[in-house]
Amino acid sequence: MAEVLTGIAVATESLTLCIKAVVILKRFYVTVKEAREDLNKILNLVGRTRNRIELMKITLIELRKTTDPGITAGFIAACDGLNGTLKELVQEASTIANGRSRFGIARRLKWSMSHSKVEELVRKLAEQEKEVTNSYMMLNSLTSLRTQQELQRLTRSSDERSEITIAFCQESEERLSDVSTLRSSSEEPLSRPRTWLGHTITDYHSPEYLQLRDELSEAVYWGDWDVVFNKLEEGFRTFGELWGNAPRVKDRAQYHHLSMWTPLHQAVYHHAPVHVVERLLEYGAFRAEMLRTRKSEFGHPNLTPLELAHEMEVYHLYDILRPVIKRPLPPDTLQRIEYNFHRLIRSEIGQCVDTAKLYLPVLEVLKELDGEAVWFPIKFGHPGAGYLFQLLGRELQVKSVNIQDKASETLYRVMEDDIYETDQIFNFAGDLKQKRDIDEEDTAQPLSFKLEL
Repeated sequence: MAEVLTGIAVATESLTLCIKAVVILKRFYVTVKEAREDLNKILNLVGRTRNRIELMKITLIELRKTTDPGITAGFIAACDGLNGTLKELVQEASTIANGRSRFGIARRLKWSMSHSKVEELVRKLAEQEKEVTNSYMMLNSLTSLRTQQELQRLTRSSDERSEITIAFCQESEERLSDVSTLRSSSEEPLSRPRTWLGHTITDYHSPEYLQLRDELSEAVYWGDWDVVFNKLEEGFRTFGELWGNAPRVKDRAQYHHLSMWTPLHQAVYHHAPVHVVERLLEYGAFRAEMLRTRKSEFGHPNLTPLELAHEMEVYHLYDILRPVIKRPLPPDTLQRIEYNFHRLIRSEIGQCVDTAKLYLPVLEVLKELDGEAVWFPIKFGHPGAGYLFQLLGRELQVKSVNIQDKASETLYRVMEDDIYETDQIFNFAGDLKQKRDIDEEDTAQPLSFKLEL
């Protein structure tokens, strides 16, 4: 048992080092063009190794009562070499972190490791990742703890979680910007980014757009849900926007009379059935605590849909209107990231933020999403302008489209300390919406764990 406990302790140390290295490298990963290929290899290897060690640790915990000597010797030996390499990697990664590039300053990071040093780290990590994997497979084989099918499934899931992909892929960009393709598209609303409707007044909108938004607002006001969903679908097909959060827009002279009641507020007011709220959520409605009315005839002017349901005792909507947190984040961290995002928008758009009465994105809504992107269209200036943004970990990934010039694109990583411009953003599978670890065929009967020593 002592050897198994030693193995668990070694695995814990290795996991800590893996996480520390990945956190530092991911933070500054895309600011160093010259080293991206090398960093890509290292991050993939560290990610796979970390996931293998996690599996090994779980296995050792299950076997902690065994008295079989030598059962974990191979794993401990593999981790000893791995930990030395990881400590070296953490030291190099910390050097990178100390030379970070800041928004508005031309200075760029300089990669501190020579190419030969990087190659050596990649080679060592690859060998050690293979040793850890072999140890894990051998341990399960010796103990008959898991079937071959279960091992393959766990290994496949482990590899998927360490994959790196390019953020804001070309296909999603084309679907986002080419409104003409939407008129005949069979695409469903849930397959597109939600829309942040930041234009609260009628300026800069086309007459066709304003007419359809007004028709939607009228239908929502009267609780005519068949018409509401027809208008939502028409807005989605015609303008490529999801209007689940759409308040009534007013002309500039009436700006101070905006109520900011969303369709969810009106659904509560009309005691709509649950399926109506479910469909509004499909069209991009948010439940967020920060999305509040500005006017109300009830006890308080600033109400969320859930608070309105409480005021009106609409009990059957309580559960579905409760905020859903899929991306937990400290409030002060999110507030600083939001401040920097708004600073970025103001730096690019300038005084138009205030003159156009833009309602800048409230990032609390992103906590409801599992890494999905949100589209904030800008209706003045160049066609198709806007911001595509998503929250991953403790950073906001932003793509500025057609803001500065026609056909211009700029990528930013917005963090709580500053804004970092880059030429490409990568997503890590572990940060994205989690895939199911168990396939459909595996759910028919429970996994069979057995211990035969």
